[in-house]
Amino acid sequence: MSATHLSAEFQARQPEMANDLGPENLERLLEACIETKLPAQRRLFRDRMPADSVYFVLEGELVATIDNNGQTIEVGRIHPGAWLGEVAVLSGNRLASSNVSSVTDCRLLKLRAQDFEDFALNDEEISHVLMGQMVALLSERLRSSNAAATTLENT
Repeated sequence: MSATHLSAEFQARQPEMANDLGPENLERLLEACIETKLPAQRRLFRDRMPADSVYFVLEGELVATIDNNGQTIEVGRIHPGAWLGEVAVLSGNRLASSNVSSVTDCRLLKLRAQDFEDFALNDEEISHVLMGQMVALLSERLRSSNAAATTLENT
């Protein structure tokens, strides 16, 4: 896929991040990413197993689950525009916090943890945008998890 088409697709999926980055920083971020295809019904992450990359979802649907006392509990559906793997990379232990599998064929952009850390440590402009977006993402996930926990308690 051409760099121009990929940039346009990323802007469509992540408009706020693309806008905050600006054209030059977006191009540098995308140059560090590897386009990855994941067929349906394939596992991307296994809970508490090594996870060495952050992924941006371009196409497809994934599901996040956790195992609890022999039961598999769905904790979320992941659609285009979402990120994956950021908790493992940010925590420093590089271990997945859930199981993530593809429901449909998926296209993802993979940003290796080392490249993410290089941006975080050496590129103030990109780091500021990535961290701001990540805080917003994690806050939204926490709100969703709290709402789901409240619903489970009341059933």
